[in-house]
Amino acid sequence: MSLDPDAPGAELHLGLWMLTTGGHVASWLHPETRPKDSLTLEHYAHAARVAARGKFDMVFFEDTLAARERNGGIFGEASINSLDPLVQIAALAGATSDIGLAASFSTTYHPPRVLADKFAAVDRLSGGRAGWNMVTSGSAAGRNFGSGKHPEHAVRYSQAHEALDEVKALWAAAPPSPQGHPVLIQAGMSQWGLDFASAHGEAIFAGFKDLAGGQAFRANLRRLAMDKGRSPDALKVLPGLMPLVASTEAEVKQKRDFYRDLTHPALVRGLLGERFNYDFTDYPFDKPFPVEDILPTLEDRPMIGGDRARFVKEIREGETVGAYAARMADKLSGHLTIEGTPEQVADFMQEWLQGGGCDGFVMQTLQMPVELEIFVEQVVPILQRRGLFRRDYAGDSFRSHLGLPTPVRA
Repeated sequence: MSLDPDAPGAELHLGLWMLTTGGHVASWLHPETRPKDSLTLEHYAHAARVAARGKFDMVFFEDTLAARERNGGIFGEASINSLDPLVQIAALAGATSDIGLAASFSTTYHPPRVLADKFAAVDRLSGGRAGWNMVTSGSAAGRNFGSGKHPEHAVRYSQAHEALDEVKALWAAAPPSPQGHPVLIQAGMSQWGLDFASAHGEAIFAGFKDLAGGQAFRANLRRLAMDKGRSPDALKVLPGLMPLVASTEAEVKQKRDFYRDLTHPALVRGLLGERFNYDFTDYPFDKPFPVEDILPTLEDRPMIGGDRARFVKEIREGETVGAYAARMADKLSGHLTIEGTPEQVADFMQEWLQGGGCDGFVMQTLQMPVELEIFVEQVVPILQRRGLFRRDYAGDSFRSHLGLPTPVRA
């Protein structure tokens, strides 16, 4: 293992990305899933308590400002849209006692005063456990807010800088919470996102293809933060991670096949249609991918997650629709994946931490809460025995879990 001389300390940080029934696109079909439970507080409270039992730093909720669409309608087969994330963490403030509670909220579509007041209230009432994931939102959001046209990257991030300055000023003029003010989380990896993260971010949610990419991103972000007069240790880089954990390698294969079989062909066709803005309903899987047919209307409708053109680059020459669909279905999370025994998963996480690729991970679990319970019961103890993860919380606030300083008030 090649270690980075600027690598982080020994302790991992772990967040749980709370995605209703789970991170797998067909998790709602899992025999242990009760889909209606995802509309109850107890479903999320139970998952948060399991994560707290595993001493996770936080649970994190995304903000979905537009429904997934296909052919002009709602894409119901893959509906994993969340409830209002700020309401969810406010509810969990009374249902939990120690774990950090983070929610995404858009600087593009919410005024600074609203952002400041709502997060300050949750931070106060939770005893200093709130975190705000500062997003500028994807292009599909504009229609839902009546603007039609979504601002360009540079405009959105200029607005975000202004919003953060105003929010921080409002927080500074009010009584602080026990942690000073909410932890600031950021998830953009564009040049504008990096500038914003290095100026304001404290926990950086990121996506990488490999360890080298993580090492380069983390080193660059730390340099940018230092250029702005910030301590590089005040930023924690947390890539997304979806683990598949089983006791033996044979059971790993069985579980992989099980989740692969959950993904019905109709769902795969729907995902292809969403991804390329093209109707694949009756298109044979054994035919070559219709690249020339999809190009004219590729970007006719905005998509959650950005432009579609990047997906065209993934199509291999002469590849069939079915072959591409199989590769797509195996990589639907868009983040790091690791399949293995508890020891192998722990090895992977240790390599990334000690190799300087991250300071921890924001985990998606294939199904909620079964796969989370497996990780907490089987992987966390290994990380603890290796001295890589805490056995208990060192403090009561979200900042104390991350080892972040309390903000200095002017």
